[in-house]
Amino acid sequence: MRVLAIAMVFLISAGFADGQKSIRQVDFKNFTYPRTGPLLAHDHLQWLDLTANSHIRLHDGKDSGFTLAAVKYADVTGDAKEEAIVVLHYDTGGTQQTDYIYIYSFDSGQPKLLTYCYTGDRAYSGLYKVYGLSGKLVVELFDPDKQLGDCCSSGFIRTTYKWHNGRFFQFGPRQFGTPEPQDYSVFGQRISGTAP
Repeated sequence: MRVLAIAMVFLISAGFADGQKSIRQVDFKNFTYPRTGPLLAHDHLQWLDLTANSHIRLHDGKDSGFTLAAVKYADVTGDAKEEAIVVLHYDTGGTQQTDYIYIYSFDSGQPKLLTYCYTGDRAYSGLYKVYGLSGKLVVELFDPDKQLGDCCSSGFIRTTYKWHNGRFFQFGPRQFGTPEPQDYSVFGQRISGTAP
């Protein structure tokens, strides 16, 4: 009986080890993410140091004001392999909120954090969309110069980033656009994985 129990544990462990064969199989809903810097009062996109001073531990997609807002898959590093673009939305229950964007590759059967950033708060460079396009990362933030109050903006700024030497660098000029009308006030539901 003991031999059977040991064999079962071995088979289950081997199954878990072989279970993740791609980034799409990672359970980002029940996952631990690093967090660095101030939690709120952001007014721009800021790339963060991978050395975390705190952690977000999602359980069923939630942890103390954080919610898993989106997981999208695309090649954003130009290596012809899919990375995961994970967005965590932080809502205080009051008026301030922000989003964290995490980029994970898949290496030796495990997710590997490449980089992450936070965005601003709503009309002040809050996250509108993030997606991969032609091997690059595209981030669209609400334009603070076109704010309609603290909550909303009638424009967004699109920045394309190219991965080089372990970092994202701006690639090409910024572009400006107009959000879809339903996106002016539907925060937390505005994140898209596809290009407009």
